[in-house]
Order: sequence, then C-alpha cells, then structure tokens
Amino acid sequence: MKFKNVIALFFCFFTATEQIFCTLSVSQYASDSFFQKPYFNQKLFTNISTNFTGGYANQAFNNDNEKVPFLQQFGSEAFLYKFVDPTRSRSDISSIGNGNLSGEFQYRQFFASWYKNIFSDIFIEAATVFQDLTITNINAEFVPSSTPLTTEQIAYLNQLQAALPPSINRFGMFTTAFYIGFNRTFHHFSHLDFVDILFKTGFATPEWMKENNNSILQFPFNENFNFGYPIIGAISIGLLDWMTLGCNGTVQPFQPAVKNIALNNTNSANQLLLPESSLATIHRGPLFSASAYIEADHIISGVSSTIGYAYAKNLAYTITPLNITQYPVEQANNSTMMNEWSIGSLYFQFDVDFATETQPSAPIITMFCAIPIAGKLCPKTNLFGGSCNLQISYIF
Repeated sequence: MKFKNVIALFFCFFTATEQIFCTLSVSQYASDSFFQKPYFNQKLFTNISTNFTGGYANQAFNNDNEKVPFLQQFGSEAFLYKFVDPTRSRSDISSIGNGNLSGEFQYRQFFASWYKNIFSDIFIEAATVFQDLTITNINAEFVPSSTPLTTEQIAYLNQLQAALPPSINRFGMFTTAFYIGFNRTFHHFSHLDFVDILFKTGFATPEWMKENNNSILQFPFNENFNFGYPIIGAISIGLLDWMTLGCNGTVQPFQPAVKNIALNNTNSANQLLLPESSLATIHRGPLFSASAYIEADHIISGVSSTIGYAYAKNLAYTITPLNITQYPVEQANNSTMMNEWSIGSLYFQFDVDFATETQPSAPIITMFCAIPIAGKLCPKTNLFGGSCNLQISYIF
C-alpha cells in the first residue's frame, strides 16, 4: 500500500509569507499586516510558519479622523490636583487646567501558525500572536495658551511628569486561535485560470500579557480580554496566467468578560489619566475586517508583487461596573476610548521566488510595508518587514 504524505516546513523571519492570515493580529495599535489567501489544498499537506512585524508611530487618528500626536487621539486630559496629591478625596475633581499627553509608540509582533489538510478539502489550524508594545518619551503639557503658565502650574507639571513613567512596555500573548475550515480550487474555466475559495471558523482566546506600568496613565487603551469567535471567508481568482485578484472578509463577535480595569468614577471625562480601578463586565463590540489585493505572479523570473488595501473596524465597547454605587455606569462609559475604532492601510509586497522545477525547495524572499491612510482612535503605525520561506517536501 502506497502512502503519500507531503510535509512542508516553512522557516520564516520577519513577516508576510505565502500563507497569510487575517484578523488574528488586528488590534487598536496597528493595522492587519496580512491578507487571508486560500491555502494549498494537497491531501495531508502540513504548513508551519513563523513571522515577525515591526512598526513605529508618533501620530494617531483622533475621533474626527484627523492626525494628531500619539496619546492625544482621545482628547485632552483634565489635570486634577489628586493626581499629584494622594490625600485628596477620590471624588475631588478640582483641576488646575487641561493638558495633553504625547509619546512615541513602538510595535513588534511575532506570529506562529500551523495548519494541516485532513480530508475532503477540510483543514484544521492553530495560530498564536505575541506582541511587544512600548511607549517612550512620555510627556505632559498644558493646552497651549497665550497666557504664560503660573508658578503653581509649573510646579504641578513637574510633579505630574515625575509621577508618569518615562516609558511603558507591555509584552505577551495577544491571542491564540483554533480553526476548522474548508478550502477548494476550481479549474476548467473558459476565461479564468482558477478560482480558490476558503472558509474557516473557530475561537480566539483573550490575551495573556505583562506590563511594567503602575502609574495613573492607562495603557493599553482597550485590552483583549474577551473570547472571540471569528468567521472568515476568502476568494482569489487567477487571470491571464500571471494575475491574481483576491478579497476576504471577517466577522468576529466577542463574549462578555469580567475583569479589573481602570474606571472613571467622576465627571472629569478623563480618558488616559485614571487613578482608580475596579471589576467590571466588558462588552466588546464585534470586529469587522476586509481587504482586497491584486498580485502580479512570477512576472519576471520568479518575481511577484502585491498591492492591496486592508480595513478593520471594531464597534463600540460598553462596560458595567460591578460596584455601580461607587462607579456609576454612565460615568464609567463617559470615555472616548469606549467609542468604535477603525483603521485602513495600503499594503505593498515584493517577492522573489528562487524555486524551479529542478529545485523546488529553494527559498522565497519577501519584503513588505503597510501604511495607514485613514483611521479613527488608532495609532498611525507604519509596519515594515520581510520573510524567507523554505519548503521541504517528502513523499514516502
């Protein structure tokens, strides 16, 4: 009896491989750097891949879709006296004035995945994402005014700056997902080379991350506390022996979760400077993601290029504090951070495939970038990366 088992091992550093995954890495910190393309559908095919993404931002999109300095996307902050004077009552919202925060954002992401075709175009998949988020050069200042700062304001600003950390780092597993899906390729068309379709669904876990932030500055903005249930579909169409058109879409509802989070118990309407926290039920709105791309495949000696557009939108959050006496629901939700957020980015990818018919295991070298062009309540994080694929196949 003859057994045929195709085992593929992809060694990837940086990001953007031929097998591209959608939505798992979408967050309020950066656009999705991946397009969901249909998978290889050979029987018993197995793919293991890893990739890395890096990005940087010193600007963000505010609630009006305008570009502002990073940390100012949620609006100005009321500089309350209790931020520098712990003897004041928690209900004391007396302020010395309004101010702005600013900083620089660094984003790094590691992605690992495994999928295997099992039978009749059915596959199973597991994937995990690790993120490293860092804010540096954190600075506080009063809203610019023609009136010079008073001695009291200067003293307050020095005290507040001393209370804020010079940098904040958050690292860990952003999510892990498990899927079951269907993938099929259709041929024998009069004017098309092929049509690939993919559908998969599963669940994604909440984050498990650690941070070094014990200050009143709230970061991350909205944590990934909720179990998600993604439903993903993708289609690609081959034309003219060298062109591929593709698109995909995702809907991901979330399960409510009870966690200890920063809460506002006053009418100060502060967004990021929140000194108190308590247990609350987090109702995260569903996440929608879609992208479209055009790929020029092997146009010159294994050279391929891809250009596309990716868009993601998360509907508004609502929170219900367990202690509604101390943290009224209306005040707890009186925050721009609870609003829906979105981001749209242009994506460019360049591949060089060194594989030939006589050397099918040669590597594929890839470079890519993702540039945000529109958004709401998200950093303008430019992503850059590259990859090297190596496929090794055995028949036994």
